[in-house]
Amino acid sequence: MPQGAARIEQLVSHVRVRLTRDIARLRVGGRELADLRQGSQVTLPIWAMEKLWELGLAEPVGGVIDLSKMTQILWRERRSPAELVELPENFYYNVIYALSSLRQKDPESHKTLLQAYRDIVSLRMAKLLAFALRGLDPSLIRNMVEEERELYLWVKGAVDSWIESIGLGVR
Repeated sequence: MPQGAARIEQLVSHVRVRLTRDIARLRVGGRELADLRQGSQVTLPIWAMEKLWELGLAEPVGGVIDLSKMTQILWRERRSPAELVELPENFYYNVIYALSSLRQKDPESHKTLLQAYRDIVSLRMAKLLAFALRGLDPSLIRNMVEEERELYLWVKGAVDSWIESIGLGVR
């Protein structure tokens, strides 16, 4: 799991979850929810979703990331060399959580999922770097998720600064 400020921000972020069982009453962050039905969707802080997930009461909208989904995403990412493919909602968080839960339960599946994850991240980072070198405005880049937007802005800033330092000026 991410450490420090990034982990705190992630925990207070909200995520849509699908309930896997009926819940009569649920108190979350001073808010009370009642008569929640299996299959219904609610928006909760990530820390609350983690607790419900551990208890088997909820799963992220879009489902849990498994090897089959990762393989599909990786295949699409490889077939689309010039643009980012759409990722499921909260992709990075869901993969991190899936990996952490697999580490003890199924080390072989953990290893396979981790390799697919590394490949996807590597492909997407290469695309982001290519976009930064071209000086693309982030609003023009489709399917970039928030975590990637932060990385992209940082990389683009570094590229622009370096280009200026060698006398070519900012694009």
